[in-house]
Order: sequence, then structure tokens, then C-alpha cells
Amino acid sequence: MKNKRGQSGELLMELRGVGKSLDYKIILSRLNVKIPRNRIIGLAGNNGNGKSTLLKLMAGIWRPDEGRIIRYTSRISYLMPRDIFYDWMRVKDAVQFYASHYQNFAAEKAWSFIEKAGLEKKVPLRTMSDGQREFLMLVLAICVESELYLLDEPLTGADAAFKKDVRRFLMKYLPEGATIVMATHLLRDFEQLFDRILFLDHGGIVEKDTEELRETCGMSVEQYYLERFRR
Repeated sequence: MKNKRGQSGELLMELRGVGKSLDYKIILSRLNVKIPRNRIIGLAGNNGNGKSTLLKLMAGIWRPDEGRIIRYTSRISYLMPRDIFYDWMRVKDAVQFYASHYQNFAAEKAWSFIEKAGLEKKVPLRTMSDGQREFLMLVLAICVESELYLLDEPLTGADAAFKKDVRRFLMKYLPEGATIVMATHLLRDFEQLFDRILFLDHGGIVEKDTEELRETCGMSVEQYYLERFRR
């Protein structure tokens, strides 16, 4: 069944005719997207179709070449890439790094999650498994008390059991009324989490309500993606 998180209504962000080119190649072309409150939104597309570009535009890291991005909230958390940290850093250094960059970072909350996961403060990041490091990065992003969370491929090295734990973690600890936009190629693992899905394809975008897609098309989100967009 579809994940029900209550009514949305209020918008957190709106993209109007947004376009972006990189190295003289059009990546995104005149996108119109509305991001409502209280939703978990998947972002899918083949490599090079602009998932990371779109999230960086939404986060304000990059500016669009055309169009407007209207942010109705300034409380936005962008999942930093794993290579943002130095090799010498330990878990406690990563927490301190986030605390120094975000005034609204809830350090005590982060430590609570980290301790429950059995991660030691003095463990070097370089010795952690991919799954452990990805979980740490996700915890740090979620503990920036925000209304909109932008997650770019947060889980690529985690096993199936761990991904289930992450789904439960997000459902339990995502702040009330907040929205997640998650770029992922792991549609089979996370499609039950999504209320909506945005498919990027050749600069354009196709939006689908996940429950409606399953009911009207008779296929899963992954099946729809593979049939229509995968090349």
C-alpha cells in the first residue's frame, strides 16, 4: 500500500521553466515542478539525465540558466557527498563538521541515532563499511532540522536488510510535515516509500502518483521505469 503521510497542500518549492546546461549540453529544459509539504518524492532517471543537477539547483548550490526557483522555505538540508570528509576523520569529527556548517543541526539527536546503530565515536570513517558510512551521512542530513531534505543516491552500498532499516528510520524520524526528495536507482527497494515519483528523461520530466501508477498501469514503479525510460 502507498505510504500515507497526511495532507500536503502547502508548497515548499516551485520550479518554473527551469533549464540548465553543462559543458554546452542541455541537461534540464524548462522544467515545471511543485514540491509540496509532507511528502516523500522519488527522483529517477538514467545516468546523465540530470538527477544530481536538479537537486543542486533545488538546494541553491547551482543557479538555473533559465526560469525561476521559488523557495517558500529556507530550511533545506542537502545530503553532502561521502567524499566531503577527509580520510583522517572519525565519526565524532563528521558530527562536528555538520554542527559547524548548520546552525539548526541537532547534535544530541544525531548522537542518539549513532549510538543506537552501534557506531563508536572514535571509529575512523575510512574503516567503516559502505553501508555504515551511508547510514551516518543520512543521519547527519536528517538531523539538520529542516522542512525539505534533498538526498542524492543516499544508499548504494547497503544490503537489503539495511535498506529496510533505513525505510523504517525515515518513516519514524522524519520531522512532522517535512518532505524528502530522493534521487535513487534502487526503485525496487524504495518505491513503497514514495508518494510521488519524478522521472527525468532527455531534459524533461514526467510526474506520477505512485499508487495511481500501480492501479492504472498495473505495474510497479520499477517496471514502469524499465519499460518506458530505461535504455
